Amino acid sequence: MLRKLPYGLMFLLLLCSLTATGQTRAVNEYSKNDRLQSSSGKRVNGSGLRTTTYDGVHHLLGFHVDGGYSKMFGNMPNVLNRPGGYTVGLGFDYSYTGRGLILQTGLAVRWQDVSNRVFNDSLVVDPITDSEGIPFRLQYDLTDRVDMSRNLYLQVPVLAGTYFYGAYFLAGVKLNVQLMGNTKTKLNMTTTATYDRYIGPWEEMDNHGIRKEVEEVRSGSKLNLKFDVLATAEIGYEWSLGNYGKKGYRKQSAKDYRVRLGAFVECGLLDIMPKGDKRSYVIPEESRYDFSTFEFNHMFSTSEATKFHVRNFFTGLRLTFFFYGKQSTEKCILCGPLGDEIKMR
Repeated sequence: MLRKLPYGLMFLLLLCSLTATGQTRAVNEYSKNDRLQSSSGKRVNGSGLRTTTYDGVHHLLGFHVDGGYSKMFGNMPNVLNRPGGYTVGLGFDYSYTGRGLILQTGLAVRWQDVSNRVFNDSLVVDPITDSEGIPFRLQYDLTDRVDMSRNLYLQVPVLAGTYFYGAYFLAGVKLNVQLMGNTKTKLNMTTTATYDRYIGPWEEMDNHGIRKEVEEVRSGSKLNLKFDVLATAEIGYEWSLGNYGKKGYRKQSAKDYRVRLGAFVECGLLDIMPKGDKRSYVIPEESRYDFSTFEFNHMFSTSEATKFHVRNFFTGLRLTFFFYGKQSTEKCILCGPLGDEIKMR
């Protein structure tokens, strides 16, 4: 039968048979030696027939820690915006990364410990009489005052950005809700007495309740800050901790471990000044010489502060570690060489 076929047709049938056999052997052999596994579980090498191809999209889960400088700044005329303090944060992150785009959100908590210096103040009680009924003028000097606050926040970031050769940039907003806040006030108290019948003021006479630069500290009062929205930006560099073969091909493309190190800045967009009803300080008349009975309140919790505004500011360094990632794939029948697919990363 074969002898009756033309020699050209016989050669064509033989060539087709050898080609099909070679392709079958190639797929079987490549599945044992490939350095990149597709989502379908099949392995091929650079010659290859593939059933899926990497489309450059990653869904990443991870966490971050950060720390840096923080302050509360506002426009109260007798409160300075310094020295500020420190902040630390911890949170969990979800990041969509692909095609040059980063979309990121998550949940975080932030601790803030900040201080604001307050201008020196004086209070004069005149007239007043001593135990012998002699009138005099009593002056209280409040100096070196520092109002401190410690706050814990819950934050929800909504960020977008891009990446380029390892560098990345993110910008967006963070919803910022105070979970707790307390205050501490520290200052020096000095009292002086001035008599019309005597020359010069009376100072440092403890037996008369006249004392100089006595440090007083008050703590434990609450500070209820308002809801805030922070404008935020972050810039840094990202390293991949994936498992690589000799030629740089990933051995496990379904998983992706990454580390980001970046600098961030966050600035409040809203006024967070609480609606306070307290006074900056209260000196009881019945114990005007007993400093321990005096009441001091953080300036931001006073009724005077409600006429002004204050905002938050944070800046520092952030370390983010993505420990889980899922790559998206697109189906295809015949994909290009593996090297071309790697270049799409």
